[in-house]
Amino acid sequence: MNNIWGDMSQYNPVTWHWVIAVYLFLAGLSAGSLLIAIAMRWVKGDHEESPVLKAAALIAPVAICLGMLCLVFDLTRPFHFWLILLNYNFTSVMSIGVLALLVYIPLTFLYALVVFREQLASIGVGLLQGIADALAGVRKAIEVLLLVLAVVVGAYTGFLISAMNIYPMLNTAILPALFLVSGISAGAAANAVVALLLFNTTSHDHDLSRMHGLELPVAAIEILFLFMLFSALYFKGGAAAMALASLTSGTWAAVFWTLVVAVGFGIPLLSQLLPAAQRHGKGVMVIGALCSLTGVLALRHFILYAGQSYLG
Repeated sequence: MNNIWGDMSQYNPVTWHWVIAVYLFLAGLSAGSLLIAIAMRWVKGDHEESPVLKAAALIAPVAICLGMLCLVFDLTRPFHFWLILLNYNFTSVMSIGVLALLVYIPLTFLYALVVFREQLASIGVGLLQGIADALAGVRKAIEVLLLVLAVVVGAYTGFLISAMNIYPMLNTAILPALFLVSGISAGAAANAVVALLLFNTTSHDHDLSRMHGLELPVAAIEILFLFMLFSALYFKGGAAAMALASLTSGTWAAVFWTLVVAVGFGIPLLSQLLPAAQRHGKGVMVIGALCSLTGVLALRHFILYAGQSYLG
């Protein structure tokens, strides 16, 4: 458009688009899948690789790498992304997040080698098998470090956008906690789908049933954090209270109530009311997990787009 007449894009408050929402979703998914799988392994005291752990070991590196691709190619000059690896500012949320990711990403691949070392031996991949055997001796240390980094990565996605001070819905301390818990929800759902479809486990597997049982308390915590977020906006008043219009009008209100609430929370929670034989059926578990994933992805979009639509 001719600059004399101006460009309508200058009136668009949205600067971070769907690619960033997908990145936020995938980073939380990666962290959440490992958090819940490793925690369950510790509680159970497993010495074997459960289907849930195998699913997490596969999901975590793939999801975070796909997320990083989204982040890199959203940059104005994507092939200059390596500059952020050389210039750190420890007062910047992004720099701290990048540093955590630099350790987290290779560690997820190394942990996958440990989890799949028997499969590596069966197909005769000597070098990788040797690395996996060497790492097995320090597995506990790797898991501890991965758990810490997974919490950092899961919460970092919320801290990243909460640093946008001009948007009242985004500039809140509740977002990191909300994103971490919803990432755990997405991770558990993805673990269930991959374990059921790729690792020939049954829907009555003890780990899957236990993880399925966590759905209700995790959803309750998510709902609590959402209530706290909207309550904080209401009581803050002014422009912050105006942001609550995103719940009652426009496209993002429809996204929230349809995809986040009805699909993401409603269907999985209603499935808990079914008789045990049906509730733990493979089809019901897969559908419920896919609905949870849809809800978390929609929540990331809602927070990002609706949050940027109202200035403080």
